[in-house]
Amino acid sequence: MKNRAVGMIFPLLPVLIGFYIPIVMVAIEDQVFSPESETSIVAAADLLVVLSTIRIVAMAALLATLIGLVDAILLAGTRGPLRGFILILLLSSFLIPPAALASAVQACVGASTLRATVRDEFGAVLMLSLRWAPVAAAILLAAVSMWPRAEERALRSLPPGVALVARLRGLRPAAFRCAGLLLLLLLPAAELPSYAGVETVSQRILARLTVGDAAEGWRLAMVMMTLLVPAIYFLTSSGDEPARAGHLNQVHGLPRLPWANRFLFLRVLPAVALILVLFYTAWPRASEVVIAGKELVDAVSSIGLELPRALLASVVAILCGWRLADGGHRIGLLLLCLPTMLPGSLGAIAVARIYRPFLPWWLDDLPFLLTLTQMCKLGALAAAGGFVATCVLPASERVAAHLLSPTVARWRIRLPRALPVLIPAVGIGVALVLGEVEATLLLAPPGHPSTALELHQMMHFRNDEQAARLALVLAMLGATLALMVGRCWKRGD
Repeated sequence: MKNRAVGMIFPLLPVLIGFYIPIVMVAIEDQVFSPESETSIVAAADLLVVLSTIRIVAMAALLATLIGLVDAILLAGTRGPLRGFILILLLSSFLIPPAALASAVQACVGASTLRATVRDEFGAVLMLSLRWAPVAAAILLAAVSMWPRAEERALRSLPPGVALVARLRGLRPAAFRCAGLLLLLLLPAAELPSYAGVETVSQRILARLTVGDAAEGWRLAMVMMTLLVPAIYFLTSSGDEPARAGHLNQVHGLPRLPWANRFLFLRVLPAVALILVLFYTAWPRASEVVIAGKELVDAVSSIGLELPRALLASVVAILCGWRLADGGHRIGLLLLCLPTMLPGSLGAIAVARIYRPFLPWWLDDLPFLLTLTQMCKLGALAAAGGFVATCVLPASERVAAHLLSPTVARWRIRLPRALPVLIPAVGIGVALVLGEVEATLLLAPPGHPSTALELHQMMHFRNDEQAARLALVLAMLGATLALMVGRCWKRGD
């Protein structure tokens, strides 16, 4: 029992130090729990914002899951040209930061047209669902990879239409769970809805904590936490033991459907159009080639300076999530996921208020607090990656590993077997850290190189060709990371 408690607490140390301890201390300082505070939990206007946010993210999660379900069924159940390349293009549209997406769309259609077409809740739902649909497809493809080999062979022996319907029925439970997961991940979304002119609960909490009544902001965050805890606890429940014997990585037996190829071609058109728009907008005039080249080199060097820090934060977070999932610590997974579901400004403000006055002077120019906060924001990705890596391992191998000592079985047997899932998760985490804006805006030291933050400020204060060049650099990085993620799903095309 003692070893099990230590095994749960040790992977939670980054989250405890970077989120829970400062959150509790700041809430006590702001007298959130004092008897003199207002009896009402939140105001009626705040409740309207909460309900509006839930409505937007629920519609976006359902639409993204529906699109991802169709993508997953066609990618896994049919064969055709460039299936792996199509998956990489779909994933790249998610790994590109939101500011880069908004910059490309604005450069293509213009700021006035953008405000007129994707304004209000419809625009927020559309942008969120299209960005997160590849995540739903990746989750459902991972569920397909866990199907037994005999079941996959049986599906390939059926007529094409019947096989696709059978795959749809088989993926229905995973689709419901995927929709719930996306609902939780989209709740703290603030950047894309802000481009559509929609105020979310994350923006309201940030406004309360910075320029309004801090106690109201903390009470609103507590309402969000109360809503999230039972949902996260349900989603982290373990499913059935997989009887997986290895997914078939060949295309033999899969049907060729012309309409499926046409549908997937239409699906990748937005991603291709995004890259082409970025290239077109970023291409300088003849008189600005030297200046544009210098700006491009500066952007690449900034990402190069940020990449080791993002890699460190992602690796530590993913390993913590895998350790909790491997040990079966359901409460630990819940605690790890919770910071991701709350606004990034919540933990950033708490960390800045509690730790910054006590840091030595030589740490002022180092992004120590920023790295710690962004590490906590990767909790849901770490928990999902660890959970999938644990479930994919066949039950027979887990039983055989129990014959060895716990340390040897965990770090020499199960960890190497989990690397095909954990390495793509690290790549996604690096992209999310490099594209994160909210905590960077609050915790980045002076002169800190952040391409996503610079692009975000350009989107809000000025619009020039440099924004397109920064977006192009981030798009190229996202496509590179998507290539690494897509290699984990090989079909032998």
